[in-house]
Amino acid sequence: MKVYCSGKARIRHGLTGKVNAIGSEELDWDLAGGDERQMGQENHYQAVVEHPHLGVLRWSLWEYPVGIENHRDSDVGNHQIIEDFDYGLEHEEPPPDDWAAYPIPKNPFTIFLQSYGQTRDLLTNHGSFAGTDLLNRMVFSHQITALEAYLGDTLINEVLGDIHAITRLIQNDSDLKQTKFTLPEIAANPDIVKDQVRDHLRSILYHNLPKVDALYGIALQLRILPLAGSEKDNLFQAVNLRHDCVHRNGVDKDGNTLTVFDKQFVQDRADLIKDFVEKIENAVRARVFPSAIP
Repeated sequence: MKVYCSGKARIRHGLTGKVNAIGSEELDWDLAGGDERQMGQENHYQAVVEHPHLGVLRWSLWEYPVGIENHRDSDVGNHQIIEDFDYGLEHEEPPPDDWAAYPIPKNPFTIFLQSYGQTRDLLTNHGSFAGTDLLNRMVFSHQITALEAYLGDTLINEVLGDIHAITRLIQNDSDLKQTKFTLPEIAANPDIVKDQVRDHLRSILYHNLPKVDALYGIALQLRILPLAGSEKDNLFQAVNLRHDCVHRNGVDKDGNTLTVFDKQFVQDRADLIKDFVEKIENAVRARVFPSAIP
Protein backbone atom coordinates (compact mmCIF):
# COMPACT_ATOMS: atom_id res chain seq x y z
CA MET A 1 0.00 0.00 0.00
CA LYS A 2 1.07 3.60 -0.53
CA VAL A 3 -0.32 6.95 0.56
CA TYR A 4 -1.83 9.25 -2.03
CA CYS A 5 -2.33 12.92 -1.20
CA SER A 6 -3.36 15.78 -3.46
CA GLY A 7 -4.90 19.22 -3.33
CA LYS A 8 -4.49 21.62 -0.45
CA ALA A 9 -5.74 22.17 3.07
CA ARG A 10 -7.19 25.50 4.20
CA ILE A 11 -7.19 25.97 7.96
CA ARG A 12 -8.66 28.86 9.94
CA HIS A 13 -6.64 29.94 12.98
CA GLY A 14 -8.59 29.35 16.18
CA LEU A 15 -7.75 32.78 17.64
CA THR A 16 -7.02 35.19 14.80
CA GLY A 17 -9.45 33.75 12.25
CA LYS A 18 -6.80 34.00 9.55
CA VAL A 19 -7.01 31.28 6.90
CA ASN A 20 -3.75 29.50 6.08
CA ALA A 21 -3.22 27.28 3.03
CA ILE A 22 -0.98 24.21 3.02
CA GLY A 23 -0.08 22.34 -0.18
CA SER A 24 0.03 18.56 -0.37
CA GLU A 25 3.69 18.77 -1.39
CA GLU A 26 4.48 19.99 2.15
CA LEU A 27 3.39 16.66 3.66
CA ASP A 28 6.00 13.95 4.12
CA TRP A 29 4.27 10.66 4.91
CA ASP A 30 6.02 8.04 7.02
CA LEU A 31 5.15 4.74 8.67
CA ALA A 32 4.64 6.01 12.23
CA GLY A 33 3.96 2.71 13.95
CA GLY A 34 2.11 -0.56 13.92
CA ASP A 35 0.73 -3.33 16.05
CA GLU A 36 -0.20 -6.98 15.67
CA ARG A 37 -3.95 -7.49 16.02
CA GLN A 38 -6.43 -10.33 15.60
CA MET A 39 -6.65 -9.99 11.81
CA GLY A 40 -2.94 -9.33 11.30
CA GLN A 41 -0.72 -6.28 11.21
CA GLU A 42 -2.09 -2.77 11.73
CA ASN A 43 0.01 0.01 10.17
CA HIS A 44 -0.17 3.69 11.11
CA TYR A 45 0.96 6.26 8.52
CA GLN A 46 1.39 9.90 9.50
CA ALA A 47 2.45 13.26 8.07
CA VAL A 48 3.42 16.05 10.48
CA VAL A 49 3.69 19.73 9.58
CA GLU A 50 5.18 22.32 11.95
CA HIS A 51 3.44 25.46 10.75
CA PRO A 52 4.82 28.86 11.83
CA HIS A 53 1.34 30.16 12.74
CA LEU A 54 -0.74 27.04 13.36
CA GLY A 55 1.78 24.95 15.25
CA VAL A 56 1.98 21.17 14.91
CA LEU A 57 -0.55 19.63 12.49
CA ARG A 58 -0.97 15.89 11.94
CA TRP A 59 -2.62 13.80 9.25
CA SER A 60 -2.93 10.08 9.99
CA LEU A 61 -4.03 6.90 8.21
CA TRP A 62 -4.50 3.41 9.61
CA GLU A 63 -4.26 0.24 7.52
CA TYR A 64 -6.01 -2.76 9.06
CA PRO A 65 -6.20 -5.49 8.03
CA VAL A 66 -3.36 -5.29 5.52
CA GLY A 67 -4.65 -3.85 2.26
CA ILE A 68 -7.63 -2.03 3.79
CA GLU A 69 -7.77 1.62 4.85
CA ASN A 70 -9.43 1.43 8.25
CA HIS A 71 -9.42 5.00 9.57
CA ARG A 72 -8.09 8.48 8.94
CA ASP A 73 -7.73 11.59 11.06
CA SER A 74 -6.82 15.22 10.44
CA ASP A 75 -5.63 16.78 13.72
CA VAL A 76 -5.22 20.55 13.59
CA GLY A 77 -5.67 21.20 17.30
CA ASN A 78 -7.92 24.12 18.17
CA HIS A 79 -8.02 25.38 14.60
CA GLN A 80 -10.73 24.74 12.01
CA ILE A 81 -10.36 22.82 8.76
CA ILE A 82 -12.18 24.61 5.96
CA GLU A 83 -10.85 22.38 3.19
CA ASP A 84 -8.83 19.20 3.59
CA PHE A 85 -6.50 17.24 1.34
CA ASP A 86 -7.76 14.34 -0.73
CA TYR A 87 -5.70 11.59 0.87
CA GLY A 88 -5.82 7.90 1.62
CA LEU A 89 -4.24 4.53 0.89
CA GLU A 90 -4.09 2.85 -2.49
CA HIS A 91 -2.60 -0.34 -3.84
CA GLU A 92 0.69 0.05 -5.65
CA GLU A 93 0.85 -1.10 -9.26
CA PRO A 94 2.70 -4.40 -9.69
CA PRO A 95 6.15 -4.20 -11.30
CA PRO A 96 5.83 -3.94 -15.10
CA ASP A 97 7.63 -7.23 -15.70
CA ASP A 98 5.26 -9.11 -13.40
CA TRP A 99 2.22 -7.54 -15.04
CA ALA A 100 3.54 -8.29 -18.51
CA ALA A 101 3.88 -11.94 -17.55
CA TYR A 102 0.25 -12.19 -16.45
CA PRO A 103 -1.42 -14.81 -18.67
CA ILE A 104 -4.64 -13.48 -20.17
CA PRO A 105 -7.38 -16.07 -19.55
CA LYS A 106 -9.11 -17.44 -22.62
CA ASN A 107 -12.51 -17.45 -20.92
CA PRO A 108 -13.00 -14.07 -19.19
CA PHE A 109 -16.80 -14.34 -19.42
CA THR A 110 -16.84 -17.67 -17.58
CA ILE A 111 -14.52 -16.25 -14.92
CA PHE A 112 -16.81 -13.24 -14.51
CA LEU A 113 -19.87 -15.46 -14.04
CA GLN A 114 -18.03 -17.54 -11.45
CA SER A 115 -17.11 -14.37 -9.59
CA TYR A 116 -20.70 -13.14 -9.75
CA GLY A 117 -21.98 -16.40 -8.29
CA GLN A 118 -19.43 -16.49 -5.49
CA THR A 119 -20.03 -12.89 -4.41
CA ARG A 120 -23.81 -13.42 -4.59
CA ASP A 121 -23.53 -16.39 -2.23
CA LEU A 122 -21.20 -14.47 0.07
CA LEU A 123 -23.60 -11.54 0.22
CA THR A 124 -26.61 -13.79 0.80
CA ASN A 125 -25.02 -15.80 3.57
CA HIS A 126 -22.90 -13.20 5.33
CA GLY A 127 -24.01 -9.76 4.15
CA SER A 128 -25.75 -7.22 6.34
CA PHE A 129 -28.84 -5.07 5.93
CA ALA A 130 -26.78 -2.15 7.29
CA GLY A 131 -25.71 0.30 4.60
CA THR A 132 -22.25 0.84 6.12
CA ASP A 133 -21.28 -2.83 6.50
CA LEU A 134 -17.65 -3.63 5.63
CA LEU A 135 -18.34 -6.98 3.96
CA ASN A 136 -21.07 -5.43 1.82
CA ARG A 137 -18.59 -2.78 0.66
CA MET A 138 -15.95 -5.40 -0.09
CA VAL A 139 -18.41 -7.45 -2.17
CA PHE A 140 -19.54 -4.31 -3.98
CA SER A 141 -15.94 -3.27 -4.75
CA HIS A 142 -15.08 -6.73 -6.03
CA GLN A 143 -17.98 -6.60 -8.48
CA ILE A 144 -16.44 -3.52 -10.12
CA THR A 145 -13.06 -5.25 -10.14
CA ALA A 146 -14.61 -8.28 -11.86
CA LEU A 147 -16.10 -5.95 -14.48
CA GLU A 148 -12.70 -4.34 -15.07
CA ALA A 149 -11.03 -7.74 -15.46
CA TYR A 150 -13.66 -8.88 -17.95
CA LEU A 151 -13.41 -5.69 -20.03
CA GLY A 152 -9.61 -5.81 -20.15
CA ASP A 153 -9.16 -9.52 -20.79
CA THR A 154 -11.89 -9.60 -23.44
CA LEU A 155 -10.50 -6.61 -25.33
CA ILE A 156 -6.94 -7.96 -25.28
CA ASN A 157 -8.02 -11.41 -26.47
CA GLU A 158 -10.10 -9.99 -29.31
CA VAL A 159 -7.48 -7.49 -30.45
CA LEU A 160 -4.53 -9.87 -30.39
CA GLY A 161 -6.50 -12.33 -32.51
CA ASP A 162 -7.49 -9.80 -35.18
CA ILE A 163 -4.89 -8.08 -37.38
CA HIS A 164 -7.42 -5.46 -38.48
CA ALA A 165 -8.19 -4.59 -34.85
CA ILE A 166 -4.48 -4.10 -34.22
CA THR A 167 -4.20 -1.91 -37.31
CA ARG A 168 -7.16 0.24 -36.26
CA LEU A 169 -5.63 0.73 -32.82
CA ILE A 170 -2.18 1.75 -33.99
CA GLN A 171 -3.72 4.13 -36.52
CA ASN A 172 -6.28 5.76 -34.25
CA ASP A 173 -5.18 5.45 -30.62
CA SER A 174 -3.46 8.70 -29.62
CA ASP A 175 -0.69 6.92 -27.68
CA LEU A 176 0.02 4.03 -30.02
CA LYS A 177 0.16 6.03 -33.22
CA GLN A 178 3.06 8.08 -31.83
CA THR A 179 5.14 5.00 -31.01
CA LYS A 180 8.23 4.51 -33.18
CA PHE A 181 10.62 1.58 -33.53
CA THR A 182 14.13 1.36 -34.93
CA LEU A 183 15.10 -1.22 -37.52
CA PRO A 184 17.32 -3.10 -35.02
CA GLU A 185 14.36 -3.31 -32.62
CA ILE A 186 12.11 -4.70 -35.34
CA ALA A 187 14.77 -7.18 -36.43
CA ALA A 188 15.26 -8.35 -32.85
CA ASN A 189 11.53 -8.86 -32.26
CA PRO A 190 9.24 -9.46 -35.25
CA ASP A 191 6.24 -9.32 -32.89
CA ILE A 192 7.19 -5.91 -31.52
CA VAL A 193 4.01 -4.20 -32.75
CA LYS A 194 1.74 -6.86 -31.30
CA ASP A 195 3.68 -6.77 -28.01
CA GLN A 196 3.42 -2.99 -27.82
CA VAL A 197 -0.34 -3.11 -28.41
CA ARG A 198 -0.74 -5.79 -25.73
CA ASP A 199 1.32 -3.82 -23.19
CA HIS A 200 -0.64 -0.66 -23.96
CA LEU A 201 -3.96 -2.42 -23.41
CA ARG A 202 -2.67 -3.85 -20.14
CA SER A 203 -1.88 -0.34 -18.92
CA ILE A 204 -5.45 0.92 -19.28
CA LEU A 205 -7.53 1.57 -16.15
CA TYR A 206 -10.65 -0.35 -17.10
CA HIS A 207 -12.90 1.46 -14.61
CA ASN A 208 -12.50 4.50 -16.89
CA LEU A 209 -15.57 3.50 -18.86
CA PRO A 210 -15.54 6.33 -21.44
CA LYS A 211 -11.91 5.46 -22.29
CA VAL A 212 -12.75 1.76 -22.51
CA ASP A 213 -15.80 2.52 -24.66
CA ALA A 214 -13.57 4.45 -27.06
CA LEU A 215 -11.01 1.62 -27.23
CA TYR A 216 -13.70 -0.98 -27.95
CA GLY A 217 -15.06 1.36 -30.62
CA ILE A 218 -11.68 1.81 -32.29
CA ALA A 219 -10.46 -1.76 -32.11
CA LEU A 220 -13.61 -3.85 -32.36
CA GLN A 221 -15.94 -1.25 -33.92
CA LEU A 222 -18.23 -1.87 -30.98
CA ARG A 223 -19.36 0.82 -28.54
CA ILE A 224 -20.17 -0.67 -25.16
CA LEU A 225 -21.71 2.22 -23.20
CA PRO A 226 -24.90 2.32 -25.32
CA LEU A 227 -25.44 -1.30 -24.23
CA ALA A 228 -25.98 -0.06 -20.67
CA GLY A 229 -29.10 1.78 -21.86
CA SER A 230 -31.02 3.59 -19.13
CA GLU A 231 -28.72 2.10 -16.47
CA LYS A 232 -25.64 3.99 -17.66
CA ASP A 233 -25.85 6.60 -14.89
CA ASN A 234 -26.17 3.87 -12.25
CA LEU A 235 -23.14 2.15 -13.75
CA PHE A 236 -21.05 5.33 -13.52
CA GLN A 237 -22.28 5.89 -9.97
CA ALA A 238 -21.18 2.37 -9.02
CA VAL A 239 -17.67 3.01 -10.34
CA ASN A 240 -17.42 6.26 -8.38
CA LEU A 241 -18.70 4.62 -5.20
CA ARG A 242 -16.15 1.85 -5.59
CA HIS A 243 -13.40 4.51 -5.53
CA ASP A 244 -14.74 5.78 -2.20
CA CYS A 245 -14.82 2.22 -0.84
CA VAL A 246 -11.32 1.31 -1.94
CA HIS A 247 -9.51 4.59 -1.31
CA ARG A 248 -11.54 6.18 1.50
CA ASN A 249 -12.98 3.22 3.42
CA GLY A 250 -16.57 4.10 2.54
CA VAL A 251 -16.27 7.87 3.04
CA ASP A 252 -16.74 10.42 0.25
CA LYS A 253 -14.30 13.23 -0.52
CA ASP A 254 -16.18 15.57 1.81
CA GLY A 255 -15.80 13.21 4.75
CA ASN A 256 -19.37 11.89 4.74
CA THR A 257 -19.85 8.21 5.57
CA LEU A 258 -21.68 6.45 2.73
CA THR A 259 -24.70 4.48 3.91
CA VAL A 260 -26.07 3.04 0.65
CA PHE A 261 -24.37 -0.37 0.75
CA ASP A 262 -27.17 -2.52 2.15
CA LYS A 263 -27.68 -6.04 0.77
CA GLN A 264 -30.35 -5.02 -1.72
CA PHE A 265 -28.31 -2.14 -3.17
CA VAL A 266 -25.20 -4.30 -3.56
CA GLN A 267 -27.16 -7.12 -5.23
CA ASP A 268 -28.98 -4.69 -7.53
CA ARG A 269 -25.67 -3.26 -8.72
CA ALA A 270 -24.27 -6.77 -9.17
CA ASP A 271 -27.23 -7.67 -11.38
CA LEU A 272 -26.80 -4.43 -13.34
CA ILE A 273 -23.13 -5.21 -13.98
CA LYS A 274 -23.92 -8.81 -14.94
CA ASP A 275 -26.54 -7.65 -17.45
CA PHE A 276 -24.03 -5.16 -18.91
CA VAL A 277 -21.33 -7.83 -19.26
CA GLU A 278 -23.75 -10.30 -20.87
CA LYS A 279 -24.72 -7.71 -23.49
CA ILE A 280 -21.06 -6.99 -24.24
CA GLU A 281 -20.29 -10.70 -24.51
CA ASN A 282 -23.17 -11.23 -26.95
CA ALA A 283 -22.05 -8.27 -29.05
CA VAL A 284 -18.43 -9.47 -29.10
CA ARG A 285 -19.50 -12.97 -30.15
CA ALA A 286 -21.62 -11.48 -32.92
CA ARG A 287 -18.64 -9.79 -34.55
CA VAL A 288 -18.37 -10.84 -38.17
CA PHE A 289 -15.34 -13.03 -38.92
CA PRO A 290 -12.43 -11.14 -37.39
CA SER A 291 -9.26 -11.57 -39.37
CA ALA A 292 -7.30 -14.05 -37.28
CA ILE A 293 -3.56 -13.79 -36.72
CA PRO A 294 -1.79 -17.11 -37.18
